Amino acid sequence: MNREQEMPDLKIVEGDGKTGQEKGTAIRDLRDRYLVAEEQSLGRLFIGYFNNKMAVIVFLIQAQRHKPDAKVVSSLSLFLDDLFHHILDGSKQGRYRRVFLWLKRFLLKLPNVRSDQRRRAAHFIQDLYDVFGVHLNSN
Repeated sequence: MNREQEMPDLKIVEGDGKTGQEKGTAIRDLRDRYLVAEEQSLGRLFIGYFNNKMAVIVFLIQAQRHKPDAKVVSSLSLFLDDLFHHILDGSKQGRYRRVFLWLKRFLLKLPNVRSDQRRRAAHFIQDLYDVFGVHLNSN
């Protein structure tokens, strides 16, 4: 996935203030153009942070005999809480609440989980990638 697919270019919109935006953020004042670069930078930072944390969860899903350290599980639970409470759109929280709760409980039970639970966890991880608009590289 190239940069254009990850994050659409933000457009500067000139006009009477009533015009909408095509894709991205509407910047009404040319003096605020720096906000575009900052927003793109923050988007890339979020994607990196998201991918790093999710990679640990995916590893734990796949590692059948590995008992994760309590601090790692706690850190991942806090990450899931932050995603749910601070980043997930409020209109989607009702739909995804159980996914987040289930994943947190799954992490606490590791490595004593069944293979069908591991498959379900992997499916939920894919759902989170989708809802946050991040591409999961699966090779």
